[in-house]
Amino acid sequence: MNPPRNPSSVRPGFSLVEVTLAIGIVGVAILSLVGILGSTFQQIDEIMQTNRALAGVTRLIGALDNPRSIVYLDAAGEKVPDNTKYLMDAGLSLDGGNPSVSSFDIAYRLLQKARDNGDNAVWLYVYERKIVATENDKTGETTYALFSNPSIVEVAYCNGNNLSLDAFAGRNIVGTPMRVRLSLSKLLVGQRATINATTLEPDTGKVLPPPWSASPLPAQPSAYALAYLPIVAEFFPHDYSPYASFKTRTEEPLLVQNIVISR
Repeated sequence: MNPPRNPSSVRPGFSLVEVTLAIGIVGVAILSLVGILGSTFQQIDEIMQTNRALAGVTRLIGALDNPRSIVYLDAAGEKVPDNTKYLMDAGLSLDGGNPSVSSFDIAYRLLQKARDNGDNAVWLYVYERKIVATENDKTGETTYALFSNPSIVEVAYCNGNNLSLDAFAGRNIVGTPMRVRLSLSKLLVGQRATINATTLEPDTGKVLPPPWSASPLPAQPSAYALAYLPIVAEFFPHDYSPYASFKTRTEEPLLVQNIVISR
């Protein structure tokens, strides 16, 4: 006669319901973790893009204070790293026929038609580029020193308002360029911005609220009454999409900066 087995020593296996439930719990946990990681990576990317925009603000302000330092990229110049064209080579007649005109007058003429809607804005690009070509990074047949060469932050005005993939390769651009939309600030509203041609005093007419169907500023900087020009700079990451695509696109800027250009 076999002795009775101790019930406590019996170890039955897991049932199908228990296994299915365990797999479901683990699956939900993994999906939640993937969702959290995806959101975290997106936030990290947004922070990096915002940092690029913040780094470009100082360079942009310096470029607007001295617009002669803004690089001009046309179809040929954007393909070469040693392009020596600048904004005054763009054929925009920004000096009014006087080569020694002040930097304020040049910036004024550039921004005079930049109304408050995006299509009539001035588009500039801020990006970091390596000074030397990629071939100079080689330290051997298979060895590279990609971080050994200096880089600079450059502000560019592009023919056709678009920074292309050719410019990315030709200018040795590092990272994501920033597309900057410059428009006239609403701080102009209520200001007597035009000089009366007879009295040479600020005109009695004041700048009306936008939208502005035409520029609220006189065509010539000599007829502008204020000692400063307020503008708004909106920074967007540039994905190399064509100007016709992004000029009226509704998107939130990474950074909005109010800039005042003084005479």
